[in-house]
Amino acid sequence: MTIDVDRFVEQFRQEFIETTSERLITIDDLITSMMNGSSSDAALSEFLRHIHSIKGQGATFDFPIISQIAHRLEDYVETAPEHSLNQLTDIQRFVDIIRKILESGVNPDEAQTQNILSSLPVTAKGFDDIETIDEPKPIEDVQILLVMPKGTQRKIIGKELAACGFHIANAETPVDAIKYTIDHKPDIIIASRVMEQMGGREFASVLCDIKATKDCHIVIATTASRSTADLSDLPESTRVVHKGADFIEGLTDCLEEWGYFG
Repeated sequence: MTIDVDRFVEQFRQEFIETTSERLITIDDLITSMMNGSSSDAALSEFLRHIHSIKGQGATFDFPIISQIAHRLEDYVETAPEHSLNQLTDIQRFVDIIRKILESGVNPDEAQTQNILSSLPVTAKGFDDIETIDEPKPIEDVQILLVMPKGTQRKIIGKELAACGFHIANAETPVDAIKYTIDHKPDIIIASRVMEQMGGREFASVLCDIKATKDCHIVIATTASRSTADLSDLPESTRVVHKGADFIEGLTDCLEEWGYFG
């Protein structure tokens, strides 16, 4: 007996479309609940659980753009200072775009994908106090990838940079970051010096050896000085910024040097 593999694959794909469409209805209700201010923490937790599931399954069923949008939505939520009405409206826009792609049944081509991704909301656009930011805003399509474990430090840095108008993406490990960088080519990468899979120096060297990622600007965040043994011979495109109270100031100096401010 011959097994029709293509038929089974298409069947699973259709099941993903149907299941995700049902998830999106639940997500719509959760967003409405948050807009109404009822049980917002519980609603947000459930919302993120559904988005994470969609992110994990999209590429598996031939919708890589859905995984990308869901990933950016997670990053948007993490860098938002609060979930105001403006930001919840933006969150709904992410969801509506995912729904539209699902309903089409086709993953967009490369040009359409780039247009869709560049149209996604940036966290800073939802800030009520955006006019109070002292720094001149950079070009809004500049993307920064933060390579550090999920936690308070990443959230603080992400919020600061999102407030300046940057697109913020997150990767928890160097291996995830390398794949993300090859696929999406962020303009700037900020990585911790000490990471589980490889250190910041090795990570920067790997990126500089790959043709598709060698032009990325890299910042290594550390408590050590650049003269420390594993930071003494870094690629030219890499800078060291010290963690602590002056971290954002040191990072701003790098961004000014690279032409992202002013």
